[in-house]
Amino acid sequence: MILNTGEEWQPEDEDIIQWQKTYQAVDVFQELAKMESWLDANPSKRKTSKGIKRFVNSWLSRAQDRGGSSPLKTEGPETIRQRSNLDDLTDISWLEGSEKEHMRQVFTNKYGQAFDG
Repeated sequence: MILNTGEEWQPEDEDIIQWQKTYQAVDVFQELAKMESWLDANPSKRKTSKGIKRFVNSWLSRAQDRGGSSPLKTEGPETIRQRSNLDDLTDISWLEGSEKEHMRQVFTNKYGQAFDG
């Protein structure tokens, strides 16, 4: 990340490990990339060497409060292209009644999900 002096700053491995423990719902590497891009695009708001960790911590805290950025966070796909093979495999949207509920239980127990559209 570019500091206000023009120097590059890189977080220590220990910092990244601590952030991953603290902000478990957040993809720390993805958020660090966003921060880097934001600092590049906003040169007047770049941080000092003493303030950069506070900036990172605040950013990650806000990301966690918004529900995180983890790739494990699953919401329904918005388009067919966003559907995964697992969604296709566990698709129960075409079933009805007790058969649908039975397959929902089977897929949830076996794959951790049942896709219902």
